[in-house]
Amino acid sequence: MTYSGTDGRPSVVRHGASMHVFLWTAFPLLGAAVGWLLTRLPGWITSIPAIPPMEKIEFLARLLDSPVAMAVVIAVGVIAGGFITLLAYDDVVTVEIGPATVTITRSSKAKTFARELIHTVYVEGKHLVLLGARTEELAREKTDHAPGRLRAAFHEQGYPWLDHDPHQDDFLRWVDGMPGLDDHAQAFLRARQTALKAGDSADVAELRTELAKLGIVVRDVESRQYWRSAIKPAE
Repeated sequence: MTYSGTDGRPSVVRHGASMHVFLWTAFPLLGAAVGWLLTRLPGWITSIPAIPPMEKIEFLARLLDSPVAMAVVIAVGVIAGGFITLLAYDDVVTVEIGPATVTITRSSKAKTFARELIHTVYVEGKHLVLLGARTEELAREKTDHAPGRLRAAFHEQGYPWLDHDPHQDDFLRWVDGMPGLDDHAQAFLRARQTALKAGDSADVAELRTELAKLGIVVRDVESRQYWRSAIKPAE
């Protein structure tokens, strides 16, 4: 849902109530279904003629055939589904675009950026990107909000929105030891390449921040890294 601000009020892009209802319904129900299937599985196994008798499986089948045991397993499935719902909220992002600041909130953690620092806004894939005066990345936040909704909200507040990265042609494929990068940047990119291949998203994000401090902007294409320098003034 998008709320457009007027008279100095912010424009807010957030998920509507239907998304929260879906998360808190779908995952617990799925957990309950998985729990019920688990209670039936030992009995199904023992009913297959081709499988020889197994005392432990037969004992488990008799144990889970009890209404109390079945209720306990299903309840555990519902709780597990609720836990998955809470994890899903790590990907729920709210973007508040005000006359003076932009605040991006994920999992109750908010990052605020002053308007005078923001020179370009665009969406790349599923990421909302804010660029500063030196073309550096101020923010790159993954979100499933539609680009059109974000565009409308930023336009409402008069921010400089573009439909693509204006510096996309400046990126170079990173190769270890290539010229144009000092030893510190090479070390960070080397470590980041390892983290990308290992799927360590936290380390990947942290190393992106460290590279930004060195004036290096990175872009990932699968497990490949592309980079550019953020040193020229914004046009």
